[in-house]
Amino acid sequence: MRLAFVFVFALNAAARAENVLFIGDSLTALKTAATNEDMPAVLAKLAAARSETVTFSEAIDLGETLQTSWDAGIPEPLLTGSTKFDFIVYQEFSTLPTSNKAVFDSTATQTYEPSLARSLAPAGQVLLFENWALVDTSAFPSRAANVAALNSAYANLSAQLTVPNVIAPVSAAFEATFATKPETYLIMPLPDGKHPTDNAIYLNACVFYAMIFHESPVGLPPLYLPQADAAFLQGIAAQVTAAAISPIADAGAPADAGSPADAGSPDDAGSPDAGQSPAAGPGAAQTPASQGCSTAGASAAWLGIVAGLAFWKRKSR
Repeated sequence: MRLAFVFVFALNAAARAENVLFIGDSLTALKTAATNEDMPAVLAKLAAARSETVTFSEAIDLGETLQTSWDAGIPEPLLTGSTKFDFIVYQEFSTLPTSNKAVFDSTATQTYEPSLARSLAPAGQVLLFENWALVDTSAFPSRAANVAALNSAYANLSAQLTVPNVIAPVSAAFEATFATKPETYLIMPLPDGKHPTDNAIYLNACVFYAMIFHESPVGLPPLYLPQADAAFLQGIAAQVTAAAISPIADAGAPADAGSPADAGSPDDAGSPDAGQSPAAGPGAAQTPASQGCSTAGASAAWLGIVAGLAFWKRKSR
């Protein structure tokens, strides 16, 4: 099932607005059981809570690699250059970065990069969605080895790309979580041990919030999660994105704890990244032509400083 979706959110008047394109599969587009919203929609709600706007489009091809998606004509209508995106999130099939590095690299550098370059705004950036290691890591001697292979694959790809890009440390967030939580906290064991739980969707949204706005996710609303879980996941996201949001410290506001150890991502043991089809969340307006994180410890002073920073110099590789 191959679908290209465009959802436009205009939630609140924003101190800052970003136009984001998500390219990927069900690791991006799986919907929460709690609210029937996918990660980009959750991200938009988190941003709206701070009077920021995420307007987003999605090119989703369930269960397919990005090369297959391109061959089917799924992302091309959104990559003509007629729309300029502040960020393009690039999420490849879960196991491809380690199972076939040559195709992983060539898809990004040869198939997609020219279109990504012409579709970015002048100060735009590609965010490489670093896949998490799956439950089945039998192709590797250990989960740590799987994670290391993913880290290496993404670092190598990032260095090869000439388009401005940075790795979004989703995998690192998963591994930091697993230091104290079981795999089932973030990865659904059925049907294939790869898809994100509601906790993971929230965690991923917090990671992308930090990467896009260069602000700590600590203090964001819990949305559909219990307060304690949301606070825990916000802290993890703040930790692994600390390097990306370091301009906050340079501007005089306190930085978030700890520098991320770029932990890896799971592989998928060969099963397709299939899942539920994405759908617009409450308040979303679907464009017909295109169908086809919170703790009480955040200080008011810190939030006031962050709110006053309108633009950040974006870090590029």
